[in-house]
Amino acid sequence: MIAHARLVLIGGDSYRLHEEVITAGGLIREGRFARMNVGEIADALQAATHHEPSADVKKRLLEMWPKVSPSLVQALDARMKARKSGREKDLTERAEKEANDIRMILTELKKSIEEELNEPEQRQLELFSPPERDEFERNEDVLRDRLETIPGEIERETKAIKARFANIQSRMFPVSVTFLVPEKFAK
Repeated sequence: MIAHARLVLIGGDSYRLHEEVITAGGLIREGRFARMNVGEIADALQAATHHEPSADVKKRLLEMWPKVSPSLVQALDARMKARKSGREKDLTERAEKEANDIRMILTELKKSIEEELNEPEQRQLELFSPPERDEFERNEDVLRDRLETIPGEIERETKAIKARFANIQSRMFPVSVTFLVPEKFAK
């Protein structure tokens, strides 16, 4: 018996950070549930066929459901926690990369604006007509204003990224349950 669920990890600002389909399950022997590991589940799903068991087998599985379903839910919950734990390191690294990327982009922009403002050929204002000179000075003022805002923008953006990746919560949405019945028991 294998359950499939959609796992969604959301960050501090309710931003969806990660999403995947997870599986968990186990063997039913004599009406009892024995949890399977990830590799065993993958092997079982790989070996599955599309042949349906008999109506009698389906009826017995349906009768067993109330007894074994709580164990399946526990297995799915354990898998969700394991995946969340495994993904948290990756998400922490992703947050650092995004913060570094925005820092680098804005630092490059700052450097580019500084270079533009320090160009010596731009100082020959006497070659421009008065309206062109006014426009040039307005543009230069805008660039200086933008230059002043960059350090604050770096700080705001990195804080926003860290907030997005803080306090990661998991949400699980069960999708389906698959019963895999060995051929010898399917009749």
